[in-house]
Amino acid sequence: MILLPGILDVAQQYDLTFHAKSYGKKETLCKCPFCHEDTKKPKKHYLSLNTDDNVYKCWYCKESGGVLDFEAKLSGKPYNAVKEQYFGQAKTTLHPAYKLNPYQLKRIGWQDYKRKSFNGFLQKREEVIKDWKQYVHDELVTHYALFLCIAHLENQDERRQELMTWFIRKCWDSPIPAMYDQIQDEFLKRSEALKSWALEGTELGRSAWRVCLKTMDLDLDALFLNILFLKFLAQIDDKKRHNPKQESVTEKVI
Repeated sequence: MILLPGILDVAQQYDLTFHAKSYGKKETLCKCPFCHEDTKKPKKHYLSLNTDDNVYKCWYCKESGGVLDFEAKLSGKPYNAVKEQYFGQAKTTLHPAYKLNPYQLKRIGWQDYKRKSFNGFLQKREEVIKDWKQYVHDELVTHYALFLCIAHLENQDERRQELMTWFIRKCWDSPIPAMYDQIQDEFLKRSEALKSWALEGTELGRSAWRVCLKTMDLDLDALFLNILFLKFLAQIDDKKRHNPKQESVTEKVI
């Protein structure tokens, strides 16, 4: 029988700072390595480690999960790599839906469903992976648009560098593996060789930039909101194109 590592042992391995009086108890408190909001607050320890259930939760940033997810985030390794570290490689080829980690499943709304009904999850695995692929596509489109806008800021070298650093960190926090590398690779390609999400992202970025120029609001927050709003409108148009019957009903109601 393979035992999972203790969450307290993992925390010690990565030198987390513990609340001395709670150490070793069912709820052990320590400084959160994810949001760092308690770093400059000596009496605050926002991260709670449940040593009985082998789970963690930060009461400030709400980051949470099991021990394997915890180790993956602390080590920077992919979740599946940490899982293989304890269980070894699967002898049979797994369906891609089974390889999605809890953080990825949470992003597409399947984490709780898998917990409550694993058999149901198995039956819906095609739907799960379809949702994941759509999520990845949409995220890459949005972030590629944002990347282009940042990369093409003129006469603002210091500001561009600051925003790019923020963008890279945002990509690192994404559940999509190597998202920044994928975006950078597409950016270096010729336009005719771009993937579909990069082409969509290019058009989205241009549209968002034009809106900002018209309103004379070149702030990053405004730019990001424009990108999200235009992406939302594009999704509505796409649904209408794929469901003309629904569109005609809507028009009748209007």
